[in-house]
Amino acid sequence: MGKALTTEQVNQYHNDGFLFPFDVFTESEAAGIADRFAEMERNLGEEMQSRFRNKAQLPFPWLCDLVANERLLDAVEDLIGPDILCWGSSFFTKKARDPRFISWHADDFVYGFEPAETVTAWLAFHPSTVESGCVQYIPGSHHDDPTYEFIPDPNNLARNGQHAIGINEDDAVFAVLKAGEVVFHHQSVVHSSGPNNADHPRVGLAIHYTAPNVRETRFNGATATLLRGEDKYGFWGKDPVPEVDFDKNCIEHMEQTRAIFAQLNNKKIESVK
Repeated sequence: MGKALTTEQVNQYHNDGFLFPFDVFTESEAAGIADRFAEMERNLGEEMQSRFRNKAQLPFPWLCDLVANERLLDAVEDLIGPDILCWGSSFFTKKARDPRFISWHADDFVYGFEPAETVTAWLAFHPSTVESGCVQYIPGSHHDDPTYEFIPDPNNLARNGQHAIGINEDDAVFAVLKAGEVVFHHQSVVHSSGPNNADHPRVGLAIHYTAPNVRETRFNGATATLLRGEDKYGFWGKDPVPEVDFDKNCIEHMEQTRAIFAQLNNKKIESVK
């Protein structure tokens, strides 16, 4: 028995490559988070996901507190151990009656982590159902190495159009979540999400955690935030700390990191086309 997860739940994560649902916030707390997110978008004048990717939490003290939530970290500790870094996060937003989707893929197609053992906690700000386009997973696919084709589609939130070939969608498990719940997934598990056919938005924050022994191999100078335990390896520099919402220094660091990721992702895609 771990701090937050049972032995059976931990085994399920390692066998399937994902685990849900795990409650972090009450529905009323999640409603407050959703309201604050909506206010940020109004202030920004565009979708948060259009700008805030890779390290979306970094320019906002309240989001940094969210990714460091103790109950959430207890579950992450059960999955990857007591030393925990957050290397980034991204928003995934679908408005009500939104045709956008995400094609079948594994995150590590555009990652360069060794060992490939990072975990994502996908936190639902709104109910995430089959109707609203919840994340769906292929159990055990984190043990495989899928090949890809690239099909540009303006509604595909996977912007390079990567699509894993040969997926049996009949095997898919829909990660239905209440607002405030999380699904955890391994970086190598194949997943996707459909359009939002509901009358409410479906917003999620994908938070990326790793143990300090994992290193970024594609470039020097990768940074993260140590949230629990200690870093005995020194593979990661330190992320800046925001002082206010829309912190300018943190936005600059986020955008620099995003530019590096975009360049490397495009290079990877060109190499396999």
